[in-house]
Amino acid sequence: MKKLPRHFRHCLYIAIAIAILGCTHQEKQKFISSSATQREHLKIWAHSDIQPRNRDEGSNYEKAIEDISRNVRDITIAIVAGDIVQRRHASHTYEWFLKLRNQAGIRYWYEIAGNHEAKNLAKYHKYIRKPLYYSVRVGNIILLFLSDEIDSPPTEISEEAFRWWRKKVITNQHNIIITVTHGLLQQSNLLGTTLSKMLIRDSERFVEVLKKHRVDIWISGHTHLPHYLPGKSMVSDELHGILFIDVSAIRMDLFTGIESRILTFMKNSRHVLIQSRNHEKQQYNNGLDVFHQLSHPFIWDGTPPEITHP
Repeated sequence: MKKLPRHFRHCLYIAIAIAILGCTHQEKQKFISSSATQREHLKIWAHSDIQPRNRDEGSNYEKAIEDISRNVRDITIAIVAGDIVQRRHASHTYEWFLKLRNQAGIRYWYEIAGNHEAKNLAKYHKYIRKPLYYSVRVGNIILLFLSDEIDSPPTEISEEAFRWWRKKVITNQHNIIITVTHGLLQQSNLLGTTLSKMLIRDSERFVEVLKKHRVDIWISGHTHLPHYLPGKSMVSDELHGILFIDVSAIRMDLFTGIESRILTFMKNSRHVLIQSRNHEKQQYNNGLDVFHQLSHPFIWDGTPPEITHP
């Protein structure tokens, strides 16, 4: 068969791309409409880096909790991807956090230790009462939580925790898998990976697993970079289409807002909608939606989430 002229092939590729984008847009709009009218969906509130250094910064999280409790009421799960506290002896911050947590109207909370909690893990365990690594099942979603375990800026995950994570990934390929860490995987190509202190140490061991086995979403924090910057979410085709998403930070810093992410999974759908929310403005950030295809349709009969410790 005669090869098509270059300009014709170019036009054909553009037409195909437009068709694909059009289908994706239609699917997204249908998804949003369905989630607004049906109750058969799961919403997860993912945030990190609360760590107030003073009373004014504490009000950032109080505004976020107020916004969620008033305006986003149908959330089932809250994820805190590390750095609840700023200082190692901050018992009052943990107590303040737990009190606010109860006001959010969200029943199920799952946290990990960030580098600031790792400065005093005994106190973290006293108040949060979660293992350093654990899994949660909700429907056919498996959430794998990996804490920072050593007091240092990079995220330090033990070999024991890594082997547990690897086994969970390999044995749950029939499920939707989400990993939660504080630091970034070096090979995620997220914006924060340019700084070594933002990374998970020895990221290569995780990447070797991801080259062979699918993980759908990797949630991390730690960067304190605003959501509007490019590189806050990245899909890796080399790693089976995994979505890396940086949810940081809910504390207002230089050039940042009080920001978090809302993940919406629709029953029987192979897509997840991830929205960036500005809690000070009490609205979603326009143009920052991520509409991601999952490895499997989401299946859920409404059974409550369940921790499945190692």
